[in-house]
Amino acid sequence: MKAILGFSKTNSIYSKIIRFLDGGEISHVYLRIFDEFFGVWLIIHSDWGGVQVDLAEKFDLENITTEEYEIEDEDLHYAIVKNLWHLGKGYSYIKLFNWTWAIIFKRWFVRKIKDPITDPKKLICVDFILYILNAAHITHLSIGSLTPNELRLWCRSYYEELGWQLTIK
Repeated sequence: MKAILGFSKTNSIYSKIIRFLDGGEISHVYLRIFDEFFGVWLIIHSDWGGVQVDLAEKFDLENITTEEYEIEDEDLHYAIVKNLWHLGKGYSYIKLFNWTWAIIFKRWFVRKIKDPITDPKKLICVDFILYILNAAHITHLSIGSLTPNELRLWCRSYYEELGWQLTIK
C-alpha cells in the first residue's frame, strides 16, 4: 500500500502558536491515502474535532502543505485498518497545554517528564500518525514524546534510508 505522510500548517492563531512554541514551519501531521472504492484521496488525521477522515480536496483548501513523504509498505494497510478504532477519539487539548509548558521550560529540564494526566481517550495529530507508523513497523518512535516538528525533522533525517520519496511544496 502507498500512503503519503504529510506536514502542514494553516493561518489560524492556533497553528501560529504551535509553530512558535515548537520552533518549526509546521503545526500538523497527517496521512494521505487513496480510497479505491470512491476513487479519491482521503486525509486521515487527528485535528481539533478529533480523529477523522476528510476528503483530501477539502483538506488542501484549508491547509498549507509544506512537505510530504511517499511511503510504500505492505504492512501500512493493516496498520491503518488496525488504528481506525481511534476514529472519533477526541483531540487532547490538555496534552497540547502540557506539551507547551515542556517546550517553554525544556532548558531547565534535562530529562523528559512523563505527563501524569494523559487521557487515553484523546490524541494529538503526531501521536495518531505514530500509532499507524509503529504498527506497520515502519518506525519505532516513542508515542507521546514528539512534537510535529520533531517528527518532521526525524523524517528529513531518515527518509532516504527508509526508501521514501520526499516532495517539498
